[in-house]
Amino acid sequence: MNVSDESAGQTGTDNNDDTPDVIRVDDPDNYAKTRKLKALNDAKEHVRKLRNKRPPTAESDMWKGIRARTGEAVATYGSELLPLLEEAEATGVIDEEDYYNRGDVDVRDFIIYDGRFEKSDGEIEYGGLTQVMAVYRHLLRLERRLGLGLQLELDENTEWEI
Repeated sequence: MNVSDESAGQTGTDNNDDTPDVIRVDDPDNYAKTRKLKALNDAKEHVRKLRNKRPPTAESDMWKGIRARTGEAVATYGSELLPLLEEAEATGVIDEEDYYNRGDVDVRDFIIYDGRFEKSDGEIEYGGLTQVMAVYRHLLRLERRLGLGLQLELDENTEWEI
């Protein structure tokens, strides 16, 4: 069997009953970029699923678990995005200040601490969902600055067709 998927940089798979599947890649750079975009989208989807599965009410211990899992999921998304951000910083697309969200949280620390925040006394703990989602939204903004996220374009055409 030979299948072509140019968008991923792969030219096909060979599948015989005697040998395992082998993927031949003609353009490793294109294939790596496609895999990175898939990993970013998978990580974002995991955050969305966790947010959608939240119960309307829960006990205190259950909320702690929800906050922890959501923070860890956002940190996973951030860890997928971080190498791209560092590359963008090296080329001047973003700078040091861009890593800080409106709450003065350095998203790199959030990622390193696996979804937790450093308090003023040096303790590291999970924050509230509002803090976690603020970091998530900031990471989404950074992703768009890199040209990877959804971009909306203004349509200058104001003519109406009836």
